[in-house]
This record gives sequence, structure tokens and C-alpha cells, in this order.
Amino acid sequence: MMYLLKMAFRNINRNRRRSILAFTSVALAIMFITFFRGFAGGMLKSIVKNSTKNETGHIRITTKEFHEKSRFVPVSENIPEPEKIITQIKNDADIRKELSIITERINFGVLLSNEGNNKSAMALAGDPEIEKDLLLLQKSILPGGRYIRNERETILGSQIAEALNLNIGDILKVMTQGADYALHLRKFKVVGIFETGLNVLDNRIFQIPLNDAKKLLRTGNETQQIIIMLKDYKKSEAIAEKLRTLINNKDLAVVSWTEQGQWASMVKMASVIYNYVYFFIAFLGAFIITNIMMMVVLERKKEIGIIKSMGISKLEVMILFLFEGMMLGFIGSIAGITLGMIINIYFAIKGFDMTKMMGSFNFPMDTVLYFDISPASLLNVLFIGITVSALVSMLPSWRAARMNVVDSLKSV
Repeated sequence: MMYLLKMAFRNINRNRRRSILAFTSVALAIMFITFFRGFAGGMLKSIVKNSTKNETGHIRITTKEFHEKSRFVPVSENIPEPEKIITQIKNDADIRKELSIITERINFGVLLSNEGNNKSAMALAGDPEIEKDLLLLQKSILPGGRYIRNERETILGSQIAEALNLNIGDILKVMTQGADYALHLRKFKVVGIFETGLNVLDNRIFQIPLNDAKKLLRTGNETQQIIIMLKDYKKSEAIAEKLRTLINNKDLAVVSWTEQGQWASMVKMASVIYNYVYFFIAFLGAFIITNIMMMVVLERKKEIGIIKSMGISKLEVMILFLFEGMMLGFIGSIAGITLGMIINIYFAIKGFDMTKMMGSFNFPMDTVLYFDISPASLLNVLFIGITVSALVSMLPSWRAARMNVVDSLKSV
């Protein structure tokens, strides 16, 4: 087999201009795939990061009734004695080492009002000190404001503040339906206004302390959700299964982020679609290999006849031309990955500013996107380049293998 590899390498050196044209075409396609894969990987990671920290967590524990009605965010389906469950989880050594954050949280829809102005919004309530490390909203608070320190304090998005004509120090009135199905009103002092650049936060979210939410909703010591963030979100399904066994409560739903919400479905679907797009682009770049190989087969008919008459089998002839096509694809793929990686490393460090674009979208995505440059992704791109090059080389290789010895020797 090695002698076929040596012959293939010698053959691609026989017409260097043609070979350079082939692997340049492949290199450009692979460079684009590498760039787009870094961009798409960074985008999907950003969506996962923001949708999980803002909404579902990597794992969310709720009652089964809440899980079934989660799109309506009910406040009457709550977990009794959540502290015991959190303590039970933290006491398990195997699970504890995988945890990053575990906290109670309550989300609920409200009507906000100030001086005759009204706006619907979503309250996000949790322990301010824990949510500080999770939501990171304190990093986006505008000058003059601060993060929540005490009860009856709130921070809210800049678009909510603008709609309600609110400033730092103003009193915000919050009205909502409680767990007892009655309407309740509570007043909060605005201590901070945040501006993240994301409509999904700036135009929708305001944050209050967990104790205030429980008092407003009349839930007592019960809580709506237990949010768990892991050190590695890719382990969420496995850890969720362990938690179900550990908690062993048929009334509770322990659900991974991959099984809830519209963004999880979108991430899964996008990952599949992108892989099809990568193969299509690679085929476009490698198609020139088919044309070049067909020309090579026609030019080397006599040579093919000679090596066949020397005892080389049809299979070996086919493998020889396959090797030539794969080597062109391999060289082009390495060059394309190298060029693409140079671009991706730059954007992985500096970031790709999408602030203007994100202003009109409601995606849970950072305004500055950092590209993904994982080794597994690069190996996948290399595999695509070589595989597609082999596939487009199949037809000319098959034609070379099927050539009649006598007819080949008669050719000029």
C-alpha cells in the first residue's frame, strides 16, 4: 500500500499548476468552513450560556405541575422545603464537585407602573449575592446606580426605565397575581438601571430579592424553581439523571436544559443544519478535484494500461487515484484550517462586536461574540475536507480502474 501512496505523491507533483489550483480551491472552502464553524460555535455557546443563566439553568428542579405548565410560568406550583433539597444535593460528593451554582429562583409576570405609565415585564427573583455571580447584571448598571443590597430594592432594564420614566431613587409599583390567586401590590426603590444591549433583558427583566418575591406572591417558604449551574454544561443530562435518583421524589421534575425551552431546540436544530452546510461548501470547493482527476485519467490512459499489464489490479489502480484526490484534499484542508484558525484566534481574543445588530433582536446572545476554537472542531473540519475529497475522487478513480488494458495501450 505504501508504494501506491508514493506513486500518488509523485503524480500530484507532475503537474504542479493543476495541483495548486485543486488544493487552493479546497483551502478556500475549508478556510470558510473553519471561520464559520468558529463563529457558529461561539454563537451557540453564547445562546446556551445566556438562556441557561437567565431562564432554565443547566438543570432545573420544579414540581411536575410547573414543568408541564412552564411556558405560563405559574406561581402556584411551588417546591416545599427547597432548603432540604439543596442541602441533600450539596452533601453528595460526586455531584458537589460538578456544581458551579445552586440557588432558588422565582420568575413571574407583572404589571409595572409609575406616574400613570404601565408596562408588562418579567420579574426575576433570587438571592442577590448568588444571582450577582450568575446573571452578572451588575456589570451593566449605568453610572449613578448600584446593585441590590437590601429588601424592597430593584434593578431594571434601561428600556423599562425609559418606558416608565424611571430614574435612580424612584419608587416602582409592582402588581401581580399571587399563589393565592389574588392581586397583590408591592413597592420597590430603583437602585440601578442596567443596559446590556440585549432586548430580551433590557426591555423585559427587572430583578428583586427572593424574600420580596415570596412575600409578594404569598408562597411562604416554598419556592418555584431550584436552578443548578454546572462547571461543564455538556454533562447536564448525566447529572440530571443522578439527581433524579438522589432526590427520588415523584412529585418533582429534574430537567436538563436540553429538554426545555425554545432555545435548546434551536441549538440542536442549528447544529444539524450547520453540519449539512459545511459538507455542501466542502463539496463546492472540492468539485474541481473531480474535473482535474477526469483530465488526469484521460491523459494517462497509456500509463494506466502499462501498470495494469505489469500486474497491478483494478482495485489498486482505483486506490492510487483515490490517494491522489485525498492528498490534494488533505493539503488543501491543512492550508485552509491554518488560515481559518488565524482569523478565529483573533476573534476568540478580541471578540466580534455585534452590538448594532443585536439591538433589533431578542436573542439571548452576548453583544460581543467570542469565536470557538476547540481542537475537536478542527479535527471535524479536517475530516470533512478529506472525506469530501475522497468522495469526489471516486468517479474518476472508478473510470481509471475499469479501463481495458489493450485499449489503454493503443491510446496516444
